Amino acid sequence: RRGMGSMGGGMGMGGMGSMGGGMGGGMGSGKGQRDNGANMKSSGQGPAGANLFIYHIPVTWGDQELSGCFNPFGNVISATVFKDKVTGQSKGFGFISYDNNMAAQDAIAAMNGMQIEGKRLKVEIKKPRSNPY
Repeated sequence: RRGMGSMGGGMGMGGMGSMGGGMGGGMGSGKGQRDNGANMKSSGQGPAGANLFIYHIPVTWGDQELSGCFNPFGNVISATVFKDKVTGQSKGFGFISYDNNMAAQDAIAAMNGMQIEGKRLKVEIKKPRSNPY
């Protein structure tokens, strides 16, 4: 939880601008984290209760920025920002998957309601889709 205080302060003061340098450099820094976004995406989902739905993501963000923002709370095994297939523009929401439920709960507690680039994030457990068949 040490990282939350400094990260929250950085985001509140200057949004992504003040955090940008730290996120890129932190992605491949050990602790069993994947080194690039391509490997992260192929990993799929974490256990039930460890997958988060993130609303109101800044349109300037991609998978790397989303992962970097949520990485301080645990091992991110997948980070995906949904984009329009035609324009490539972010749709403003995405998913984060952790390898355990505790990391997901820590991320919700710290990031839900956090204001970044003028948007207030909404972070919640991804609800399982009911099978229509």
